Amino acid sequence: MQLHEPTPCEKNPETCPIFRTMATDERELVLSLMDTEFFQCGRNVLLERNLHPQGLWVVRKGNLEVLHFDQANGEQQMAMLHPGAIFGEISFFDPQPHTATIRAVEETECLHLSVEKFHDLELQHPRTAIKLLVNMGRMLAAKMRRADRMLFHHVPSTSFLAKIDD
Repeated sequence: MQLHEPTPCEKNPETCPIFRTMATDERELVLSLMDTEFFQCGRNVLLERNLHPQGLWVVRKGNLEVLHFDQANGEQQMAMLHPGAIFGEISFFDPQPHTATIRAVEETECLHLSVEKFHDLELQHPRTAIKLLVNMGRMLAAKMRRADRMLFHHVPSTSFLAKIDD
């Protein structure tokens, strides 16, 4: 049962920011390489400090929460992800353990592009791979701008600058 009006990304993948600069054939190629995965409410997609699964994820339908655990406060919600959002991009570029847990807060559909399938795309269709990376870069830049604004308003500037130099 659908409780809301479908978002543009739910209706048509071409409106998702990750595909925005791609021609129809390029978008269809990338979509053909992606696996569709469904998650029930409460199910974890990624677990903080785990290595797998790695790859790029796109929220197609539903909503997910981004959680971080620390000893002092336990599990804390850091953000919500809605249709069109991407996640997993940090470990996509840097194969280290995930920096957060991603959990479905309702029935959710995600698209997953594994690192291996991206490498195939890169070898066989480099221009499409570059477009995907540029779109990811734009989306990451937007996340960084939001994070910068949050840090600027919540962390004394001297402690923030000290962390940058580490």
